[in-house]
Amino acid sequence: MQFQIKRSFQLNSFKDLSLEFIKSLDDVCEHELFPLCKDRSFYVSRPWLLAIERLRGGDTGYIVCRNQTGQLLGLLPIYWGKPSSRGLYEPYKRFLERSGGHFHQKDWTPTVIIGSRAAYTCEFLINPNINNEAEESRVLESMIEAANIFTKNQGATSISCLYMNEKGRRQLHDVIEDKNNFFIVGANAVLDIEFNSIEEYQDYIKWRRGIRRERSIFDAKGYTVDSSKLGDSMQIFAQLFANHENKYGHNTSAENEIKELQILKDTANDFSHVIYLKREDVVVGCVLLFLWGKTIYARTVGFDFNVVGDGYEYFNLAYYEVIRFAILNGYKHVEYGMGTYRAKLKRGARLEPLWGYICSNSQPSPLNNSIFKDWDHERYHAVKTANISELERIEFP
Repeated sequence: MQFQIKRSFQLNSFKDLSLEFIKSLDDVCEHELFPLCKDRSFYVSRPWLLAIERLRGGDTGYIVCRNQTGQLLGLLPIYWGKPSSRGLYEPYKRFLERSGGHFHQKDWTPTVIIGSRAAYTCEFLINPNINNEAEESRVLESMIEAANIFTKNQGATSISCLYMNEKGRRQLHDVIEDKNNFFIVGANAVLDIEFNSIEEYQDYIKWRRGIRRERSIFDAKGYTVDSSKLGDSMQIFAQLFANHENKYGHNTSAENEIKELQILKDTANDFSHVIYLKREDVVVGCVLLFLWGKTIYARTVGFDFNVVGDGYEYFNLAYYEVIRFAILNGYKHVEYGMGTYRAKLKRGARLEPLWGYICSNSQPSPLNNSIFKDWDHERYHAVKTANISELERIEFP
């Protein structure tokens, strides 16, 4: 069970590199790690990774790679332990079992996950000042070898990397031996901001009549739209987020939400932006965004459903007001993540495939199973063509 890299290195093959396992990002200086996160997804940035570490409260570590002078060359998050209740990071049940192929859970579970463990985006953190691709690959190779050893010592039966975007897939592709065993695990909806005004965006979209109607009805409701940092009104936002989660079947409370928001405030408040709706000076809806580079990451929404519901508040807040903010502030992309693809595609988003890779200590790649391979091909075709009906028919992701 290991990610077979191009050369069969053992750790003693990297004698000029120092590899260390640490339990917290607090052990790495913020200014030292920041260059590795620049131009990467927010969901592999130090603020986000540190928040996830604190939310998990354990079963989290990092493999750190340095050169002989102590310069940080790479950092690889590594996660183990019990999967989350939603199961999106449990590869056996989420992908292998769902495919209908013949697999045994004991061959794949428990798994160790490398790269990232939340928000469905994975890239690898390598120092951008390394001046050649071969050395970049060598740094990643060394950390993967260390992850293979950790996985064996942990007693896990597989090692996996999930929800790699195209950058992450290419990084892993360049260092592993078997390049044909990536499978589709999801799709990220991204809206490219190529407009000078919200009206220009509206006229660009094929479904422009529907957007015009939603905006008109919303405007007639007389809401005030404002914004703040996450930390400015967490108690109000927590209740609204809990309302939304409960409405869609995820049992939670404002108390649970406030715990998560407090951690996000502690690690990522400077990058947060909340757009909210007010009626008669009462906040009745909000959307949490994170701003990173030239991209806006739409994280979650919340509403007071006793007040909203007949004014297309969701679409105006989560889409049109976010797009307006992006245009006015020079952002190039809005990332809307996975799911609800019909709404996202109708409003101009495109789909970027997200990739998975898993190795068992006793079984070949799941793509060797013809049923799984056909299932994966069908899912990839639905993403590639952005066919809404097909995505819904196969219950993607």
